Amino acid sequence: MQQDQSVSEMATEVLARQAGTRAKRTGESLEVALRAVLQTEAGRRLERLREGPHRDDRAEQWQPSLPRERAEERQQARIREERRRLREEERGRARKAAWESFMSQERRELELRKDGQLAELLGEALAGEPPAALRRLAREDQRQAEDGLVALTSNGKLFYKLVDELTEEDMAARIAAARLREAWLKERRDEWLDCGGGSRGEGRL
Repeated sequence: MQQDQSVSEMATEVLARQAGTRAKRTGESLEVALRAVLQTEAGRRLERLREGPHRDDRAEQWQPSLPRERAEERQQARIREERRRLREEERGRARKAAWESFMSQERRELELRKDGQLAELLGEALAGEPPAALRRLAREDQRQAEDGLVALTSNGKLFYKLVDELTEEDMAARIAAARLREAWLKERRDEWLDCGGGSRGEGRL
């Protein structure tokens, strides 16, 4: 380091020396060697010094402050990491709460189905609809509920799974199946009302 040399000049000198050493070792041109040096962590740090806020400071005055500045950088890095960890924990708590709420709702719905919910929602048979078919449909839904089965829909396919075996990855498929059921029941109720049905079953979906 030369007397009265600036931080920028010092960084440029060190980069040039490192590039020259690499060029001799690899046979690369100085330009190629310098680009390679600037890709290293040490090279990037020197480049920041050369272009940074201390670039015009005298190197001999600035160097003693390096340990303090590096300690501050490490402290800031620890703070950022702690904040990242806290955000991850908060997201984890929110995800857990959402999952627990989802499963609580699923178990409540299962109990309603066990009690014959679908038979009540279906109401009376529509014109041309065999009442026996409705009863079979309601009994099958009730039996599935008693077995702990819930419907899931994925890629247009319907399948069943035990409620206790559901995972967070199943939430989207389970919600999709529930929405299909609700849409079908609503469409059926609207058709029944259009045919002159009474108020029975309204407000139950």
